[in-house]
Amino acid sequence: MNNVCCGPGYASPGEAIKAPSEKLLYTIAIYTGTGIQKPDYLATVDVDPDSPTYSQVIHRLEMPGIGDELHHMGWNACSSCHDDNSMSRKYLILPGVRSNNLHIVDTATDPKAPKLSKVIEGAEIKSKANLSGPHTVHCLGSEIIISFLGDAKGDAPGGYLHLDKDFNIIGRWENSMGDIKFGYDFWYQPRHNVMVSSEWAAPNTFMPGFDLEEVGHLKYGRELHFWDFEKRKP
Repeated sequence: MNNVCCGPGYASPGEAIKAPSEKLLYTIAIYTGTGIQKPDYLATVDVDPDSPTYSQVIHRLEMPGIGDELHHMGWNACSSCHDDNSMSRKYLILPGVRSNNLHIVDTATDPKAPKLSKVIEGAEIKSKANLSGPHTVHCLGSEIIISFLGDAKGDAPGGYLHLDKDFNIIGRWENSMGDIKFGYDFWYQPRHNVMVSSEWAAPNTFMPGFDLEEVGHLKYGRELHFWDFEKRKP
């Protein structure tokens, strides 16, 4: 690691609080459930109070397909590599939980008008990693891991996709899912050699819509899982 400061993010929450306020905000907009057949998009909002377009959507980046249902999104680099000045926060990764596609968006070239850099197709992810239902994106130094809620057929527990810094599929990140029944969100603390993951449900369960009876049938998760981060297993 290059130890000459500074890379992306901040050394501590205190340093982040002292930083200048953001002037742009990125948020996703979806049409799921509306009956409108248009692509989901990433909206750029001007949040600079001194700007003439303050509080307005100044750009919309449409996805190439319809029906993605964009969900969570995450950066290619974060505070975990703050001490590495070779890293920079250039790209947002936008998963489509229904399409299984991962959209790589360039926010560095023109922050006010992000552009699509690459799409990792759900079909490629299914064939190379046997995963579907992408959820949470977290950077891992120069690499990226993404939680998936199901296998290629939409059954739980899913697993974790591992990407390199150029957004090529390395494969599955985890060495074992152990006795985990469902996937969902996660966060890690490498210095403590721990990762914590939570549970939701299989894509085949939640995609058709919520059914209260399925809660009683134990088709929704209710547990937290603590992982050995270095061994990549719970």
